[in-house]
Amino acid sequence: MIWLLRKYSIPQWEDEMEVSDLEFDTPALGDGFTFSVRVRCVRQAGGRRHDHGQWTDAREEQNEVHDLVRRVVRDVCRRHSAFSPEKAEHATNQSIAAAFSTHGSLRGRWSVQAQIDPSEEVRSLRREALIRQQAIVSEADARALRLRKVQELAEISEKVLSSVGGQPKVRYVLRLAQQPDQAAEVVTQMLDEHQERAERLVNLVNEMAGAHHQAGVFDLVIASESALRHALEQLGVDVPPLESDSIFAEASRLS
Repeated sequence: MIWLLRKYSIPQWEDEMEVSDLEFDTPALGDGFTFSVRVRCVRQAGGRRHDHGQWTDAREEQNEVHDLVRRVVRDVCRRHSAFSPEKAEHATNQSIAAAFSTHGSLRGRWSVQAQIDPSEEVRSLRREALIRQQAIVSEADARALRLRKVQELAEISEKVLSSVGGQPKVRYVLRLAQQPDQAAEVVTQMLDEHQERAERLVNLVNEMAGAHHQAGVFDLVIASESALRHALEQLGVDVPPLESDSIFAEASRLS
């Protein structure tokens, strides 16, 4: 029998596995877009078959397989959105498996697997949507980061202000935080202002002592001035020396 098939070139299945691929576009739900479909059809080895006294024609059976696949794929894909290719692919392969399991002449001899992809137009739309979504996410992340940094700065500023309280140096602390590159200038201004404030305070005490000398409170003022100078020195303020003709200098010599 085999030599007769070979002699008259009758198409037949060999005993080796045979693979054929299909590629086509098919409409999606609503017919506005399409899916890009690739299907691999594999005939299992040893698939040569004798049906009802005749050998199965190889080309005929392959065409039958391809036609069945096309019908199933088209029917399933038209029930799915072009933007849900993964769902269409899953449903398509389930339907293909069911169709081949119930098709008597093809059952058990073919393995078929479909891959459903979005069309290029749908890919472009999805790409633009993803870019817009990513821009929104990036902007939200940037805003969240700015808010966290503002909160951190507020907490640090609160600690600094709490530590300095109402002290005159608070404005210099803030300037140092805002202008760290001008630290030398800021610190110099702060020290000069402290020195000027100390000098004004000592002069004021001198004037007060002179005014109260006749009132009999001279000793009290002298004691207060000495305590004040000591306190300023402990704070690191450069207290100016007593003038030689001041009443405090005279009091110091007398004591």
